Amino acid sequence: MNLIGLAGHHSRAVILLTALLTTAGAIASVSLPSSIYPPLEFPRIAVIAHVGTTPGKTMALTVARPIEQALMEVPGVRRVRSRTFRGASQIFAQFQAGTDMVLALQQASSLLAEVRPDLPPETDLRIERLTPAAFPIYSLNLSGKLSSADLYEFAYYIARPALARVPGVGRVEVQASDTREIEVVVDPAKMLAAKLTVDDVAAALKGTNLLQPIGRFPENDQFHLVLANGLWERVDQIGQTPVVVKDGAVVHVSDLATVTQGSPDRNMLVVGESGNATSINVSQQIGANILSI
Repeated sequence: MNLIGLAGHHSRAVILLTALLTTAGAIASVSLPSSIYPPLEFPRIAVIAHVGTTPGKTMALTVARPIEQALMEVPGVRRVRSRTFRGASQIFAQFQAGTDMVLALQQASSLLAEVRPDLPPETDLRIERLTPAAFPIYSLNLSGKLSSADLYEFAYYIARPALARVPGVGRVEVQASDTREIEVVVDPAKMLAAKLTVDDVAAALKGTNLLQPIGRFPENDQFHLVLANGLWERVDQIGQTPVVVKDGAVVHVSDLATVTQGSPDRNMLVVGESGNATSINVSQQIGANILSI
């Protein structure tokens, strides 16, 4: 008996099997996961280090080399490569295929924590797995008639927290041409006359803009904390900060420097059709579905 004859002889079973397969396919069609990109996993870890404007050779000796040595101790690593620029180093660790990258990331983070005290104190260190989730899946530009610094603050303090609460959203990065900064520009002649250095002014500013507990007192069976508040509320208060007392007179910051509203040196330019703009880049969490986000 050929196949057609066999199907005709057992027609009811064939119809039942067809119905079951059709039902299963219909259910699977709405339950199967879907996404824009296939899930990928690269056996690679990236470490990014920033240290202000430190020269490249100094970065290679004091930052890149200790990190390289630490990553070489992670089990399963094949090779470690790095690129160093002025103020930044990028170190990449390549692992053997099949390595548990979650465990490798934890081990690498632990080893980097051990060498962290040997790095420059101002080092900004970031370690992450190289996955498609590290790249933005959604970008938008916030533009308007405000200044670039005002747009940045709106994006960072209002839009960014709202986007971060979306299920599946990972990193939300905000970029702008300018951010807000208070600049204290000292006068060399006045500093020389007062026999002071820039470090003296910086130390006075750091030691004043503080909110610290100084004691406590009991009242009605409760302990109340006493705080000393030296935080500045206005720009003009910065100029009133005392630096040193000489010959019975107090030398203030305003006697040595000019305090103005400013912005850091530009290293990027973000503009839109209407002028100033702020870019907001949204990345997904590892394992999240892009379509759902």
